[in-house]
Amino acid sequence: MAEAGILQGPTVRRAESLACWNTVVTEAFSTTHIRSDSATFQGALGHCRLEGTELFRIQAQRSLAEIAPHEGEPAHTGRILLHLQSRGTSVTGQGNRRGRLDAGQALLCSPNSDYSVEFEQDYEMYVLRLPVAPLTAQLSGLDLTRATAQPLDSHFSKLLLAFIEAAWQQSSLLADDTEWRDCIGRTAADLLVRAIHRSKVAAAPEPGQALRNAILTYIREHLADSELRTSAMANALGVSNRTVQSVFEKMGTTASAYVLKERLTLAAARLCRGPVSITELAFDVGFNDPAYFSRCFHHHYGQSPRDFARR
Repeated sequence: MAEAGILQGPTVRRAESLACWNTVVTEAFSTTHIRSDSATFQGALGHCRLEGTELFRIQAQRSLAEIAPHEGEPAHTGRILLHLQSRGTSVTGQGNRRGRLDAGQALLCSPNSDYSVEFEQDYEMYVLRLPVAPLTAQLSGLDLTRATAQPLDSHFSKLLLAFIEAAWQQSSLLADDTEWRDCIGRTAADLLVRAIHRSKVAAAPEPGQALRNAILTYIREHLADSELRTSAMANALGVSNRTVQSVFEKMGTTASAYVLKERLTLAAARLCRGPVSITELAFDVGFNDPAYFSRCFHHHYGQSPRDFARR
């Protein structure tokens, strides 16, 4: 297999056995197990970071990947996975949906619920792990529980794949150019938004969706405010505290948990951009106590902000 290019922080892991491949894959995608009936196995996994996004290139033999997040384990909350099939075919199952990908096609997966991917032959696939917030900000009514394991618009999927492949191949020109890396991350997200929109997997707004969108927009615009609470949202939007709470109950969370997740996601994105004072970052994303920020960050991402920034 040809060596993968890297945009930032070169990491290419190779495996010459199934046991070794399971170790390599689990380090990138926790709670993943690979099964194969092949007596020998080879695989290679490349990894790099863009703006707030992780990009992987996977090359391996025919196999079955099973992903089962453990209850209570720090999950990639607020993240979504995009599978871009570059070579070979795959069948992804999540919930009650199954989506088949041929070369040039793409689909979404949630890393926070069980799913499987059957690779029917030797394959190459790009996987993007990116934040959900920028997508939902541009796609009113996007319901990720309905959007997973469904092939996206083929024309935009092929365009996105060609763009990612070109960026990967030209990695040596981008290694020291933060602005270009950020541009690539934003462009990839914009192309994905268009693919989702054209695919009509962004569900039509349901009753109450307008209020939900207004609340989430208010949160994004006031994350730096340490006084961002349910009462502040209710007062700003002219509704009761209970109405705001009910919106988050329907989302399966609470206002405080959602705000915390968004603050940590924003903090992680800023840490990916370059050196930053942890204390200043904590205040910038709405924490009054840098020590509490560091504890929350470690619980969510499994490492301290400083260690995360060094990755």
